[in-house]
Amino acid sequence: MKNFLHSSIKLNSLICTILFVAGSITVHAQRDCTTTSVGFTPLTTLGTDTFMGEQGGLYPGGTNVMPSSHTKAGKSIGNAIKPLNAAGEVDFENGVVLFAGFGASTAGNTFNYLKNTIDTSTIGIYNPCLKFITCTIGGKGLETMIPPQHNWYWTFIGDTIPQSKGYTRDQVQIGWLKTASKTDSISEFPLQPDSLYAKYIPSIQRLKENFPNLKILYISSHAYGGYAGEFSDNADLAGEPAAYYGGFAVKWVIEDQIAGSPALKYKGGATNSPWLSWGPYFWADGLTPRANDGLTWECEDYSEYGGGFHLSNQGLQKEMDMLISFFMTNSSSKKWFKNGPTWNSCDPSMRLASSTDPDYNNFYSDEISIFPTPNNGIFSVAFYNEDGAAKVLKIINNQGQEVYEKVIDETKGEVMLEIALQNIPAGLYHVIIIGSEMHIERSIIITK
Repeated sequence: MKNFLHSSIKLNSLICTILFVAGSITVHAQRDCTTTSVGFTPLTTLGTDTFMGEQGGLYPGGTNVMPSSHTKAGKSIGNAIKPLNAAGEVDFENGVVLFAGFGASTAGNTFNYLKNTIDTSTIGIYNPCLKFITCTIGGKGLETMIPPQHNWYWTFIGDTIPQSKGYTRDQVQIGWLKTASKTDSISEFPLQPDSLYAKYIPSIQRLKENFPNLKILYISSHAYGGYAGEFSDNADLAGEPAAYYGGFAVKWVIEDQIAGSPALKYKGGATNSPWLSWGPYFWADGLTPRANDGLTWECEDYSEYGGGFHLSNQGLQKEMDMLISFFMTNSSSKKWFKNGPTWNSCDPSMRLASSTDPDYNNFYSDEISIFPTPNNGIFSVAFYNEDGAAKVLKIINNQGQEVYEKVIDETKGEVMLEIALQNIPAGLYHVIIIGSEMHIERSIIITK
């Protein structure tokens, strides 16, 4: 773990970086499909083993499981999210739960894909109070977020963008950040991730300063960068090994907060940071399936003229599916991401000026088991049918289209079903079980 006490080392690393000179670039080099693997082990697979002396895993101790105390804190913060009005006050009649995407174009593309999918969804499983705002600027990374002279950046993402959508910066409570730095173009380890680490901390502090009600920030590093060829304008920043190294920077920052760094204080008085967590970890070694979930990145996942790091719609779908699956199941997010009676006030047919918070688990719960997950379309579904009445099981894709339906006869107690959907495309799906007194659902990822 990179302890925050080592800040002097980070500063020296920061000073040693080379300034990357960039102009206004609208067309990137063509992707290079020849490098289908670089031989690195994803952090999620590396575990307690090390890469050049640094331990793997997303969290301390080489594990992918967040420490229980930090998990408990995140769940408490997430469960306390309420709609806020333009003044940042709790308002169940006029307020929204505003979720912002931060970073450069690679973050903006994925976040817009997520926003558009959920905004147009007719499934009814997402919180109707939840609104999205894309506060990203293409080509502007951590190097732009830090300097005091770059106040224009914060005015633009804090005022110009929200106001153009009818919101204010005071309504932003949740954020997702995916970024890098144009001034960190030396692809050496640990020099490059050390320097990113040193920039993340003041950038997060400035996010909290400019979005005072930002309570939760999820951070993701980049996906595989091996298709960024030598002529790509940002190969040293988003190609390999930089994309892989960036995961260590995110890991070290989050570990600092877990260890109690005063630079990332999210509770008590005088906070200077939101609560931090990994978002989805996107990196996998090209066409080599990731051990825990089979994730791969093929050349077609990247835009032909996107420099090998801007994703195609196929790639954006992958990242979006991972985001939705994460937010649907993570203890810090599922309360505010999913639909439920807490959010009835945002339904235009029953808009109420009420802060009543019914028992969420009476309506939407996790009392449904699916295994294995992820899967290839062949899986088992199990749930407990307490009242014994008939139910309907539906499986819908992320566009709201039904791909499977089965009527479950009257059966009291545990029900187990075998599902075979080998012929549907890979992606995110939603398993929903409906009855007169029951509505339970769970999202799954189907891979091929």
